Amino acid sequence: MKPMIRGCASACVLLTGMAAGACASTGPGQAVMEAGVETPAVDCSRYAQSDAPPVFHAMDPNVASILPTARIAVPAGVSIPISVGNFDPPYTIRPIPLPCMDWQVRPDDAARITQDGSVIEIPEAARPGSEILLTGTIRGAEGEAGSQTLRILIIDEITRQLIGTWSFDAVRGCDATQVDAPLEIRFEANNGLSVTWTPFERYWDYWGRYEWSPDSGDFGFEATGGNQVPADISANGQLVLEGDRHLAVSGFHFGTRESGAPSPGISADEAGCTLVFRRQGAGPQ
Repeated sequence: MKPMIRGCASACVLLTGMAAGACASTGPGQAVMEAGVETPAVDCSRYAQSDAPPVFHAMDPNVASILPTARIAVPAGVSIPISVGNFDPPYTIRPIPLPCMDWQVRPDDAARITQDGSVIEIPEAARPGSEILLTGTIRGAEGEAGSQTLRILIIDEITRQLIGTWSFDAVRGCDATQVDAPLEIRFEANNGLSVTWTPFERYWDYWGRYEWSPDSGDFGFEATGGNQVPADISANGQLVLEGDRHLAVSGFHFGTRESGAPSPGISADEAGCTLVFRRQGAGPQ
């Protein structure tokens, strides 16, 4: 039996562009025959005519179920329950009955939709780094307004454990030293890392690209932008996962906060500190 993806937790939604590829689809006339789904008894017209766009949601344990999900990252060989609804900002998603949806997968052999349209199954042979596009279209909807695409990035097991939002938890190895650690960091499946001292909705102080070797623990980072980008961010350090719930960063300085913030007087790496962060939410997918 394939492992099932479940759960959700607060995080930002990463909105990115769509990739091209071959496709296989179940159109309004084909879906009943090809998927073995009986003609829906529900009236789909109210959903097709809604001004609220369809969105995927509750499919990523790192994204709150009340927020749309445009992209998820999963390992090969999993089954993912499909959840879609009309999004009425800021926090209302009205579920759309799955019999009112037609599905399209690209590439055509990349995944399988179950007969009732409720689950997408990722094959064991899916290659880490590849991407699958799942497009849902409300039956009877006209134009692109009635469609939405979910990007599914295939990742390896170790990367799966790292991605998500982590909250600062503790400092080790330098009890007598005051350090000003960021309160939240977020790792993305595309090697993106965001950092903030002032967590609030979707605000981040800065962001950039990271590299990490699970075997050696070697960790590298380069800031690429932000609202407040410290000038003294380290380039290299060590990162170790401690079970499913914690990670430890040592020999690395996330930078000194903007002017006006309390100064720690010494950086975490200079003091020999290890910063421990705790995973938010339900854990790895």
